[in-house]
Amino acid sequence: MPTEPAFSLKHPVAMRYFHEVAKAGSFRQAAEQTHIAVSAINRHVKHLEDQLGTLLFERGRGRSGLKLTAAGEILLHHVKRAMSELAAAQSELNALQGLRRGTVDFGVNEGIWRELLPHLLIGFKKAHPEIDYRVTAGSSTRLVELVMEDEIDFAVAFNPQLNENLNVLIRRNVDSGVMVPRDHPLAKRRSVRLSECAEYDLVMPDSSLALRATLDLMFARVGVKPRAVLTTNSYEIMRSATQAGVGIAILTQHLFHHARERHEAAFVPIREALIGPQVLVCIARKGRHLPVAATAMVAQIDAALKAPSRR
Repeated sequence: MPTEPAFSLKHPVAMRYFHEVAKAGSFRQAAEQTHIAVSAINRHVKHLEDQLGTLLFERGRGRSGLKLTAAGEILLHHVKRAMSELAAAQSELNALQGLRRGTVDFGVNEGIWRELLPHLLIGFKKAHPEIDYRVTAGSSTRLVELVMEDEIDFAVAFNPQLNENLNVLIRRNVDSGVMVPRDHPLAKRRSVRLSECAEYDLVMPDSSLALRATLDLMFARVGVKPRAVLTTNSYEIMRSATQAGVGIAILTQHLFHHARERHEAAFVPIREALIGPQVLVCIARKGRHLPVAATAMVAQIDAALKAPSRR
């Protein structure tokens, strides 16, 4: 006769409350977010600790007094994986029943989002009206962390640090270019050199954006020091400042021709032998089974990136 495993899920509600507390960082915030009394959540988590025979949280005083123990870290890791698999199972069951409902949970660099939203996402929504979306914008480094922690299904990012635990679902080389106002001297050029761009005031990203490190390396390779008239942590501000004539901005080429057409600024490719393309990838955690809706979204992103573009 098979024996009961040493750890059985006797308190599934307690497991949920444990996850909520770990995510919120406090019992009180978890109670506010779940609309459950603090005492009830604390009681369920205590039952879970009794079952496991170990403490899951170090309970101190003050806002920073609650911390996961080593055992809590281990359990949280597996709870996240289990929740991810359950969500994938629900998505597959919905698809099997023809419901086509679910949530696509993904992350993007801020610069990519502006081009995904008005066309690709709206088109996908028309084809799959019952699908919802949760989108996280972040740096490539942060998006890799979210993918590895199963906080998102997949991420679309420039130049992330890849590792053996990531699956690259899509890869595309993307050239850089300079965005200039329509009446700028460079606007009618078919291409420019990076050294020519440095002759003008530049709108630059700050060090919090991955593009800054790339630009610093590009300018260092050609031995040019740029003159930054405006520095910001927002791609949106870079674009709008360029359109207003504050300066010119070096960005990746527009990914979709429809996004290119509606800009009030011109985009001129940079041709420089010492500068290679940036790499745009779509990544997911290796071994993670993506929900049906997420798989369909990745396929549509892939198709959009492969579609012919025009200047």
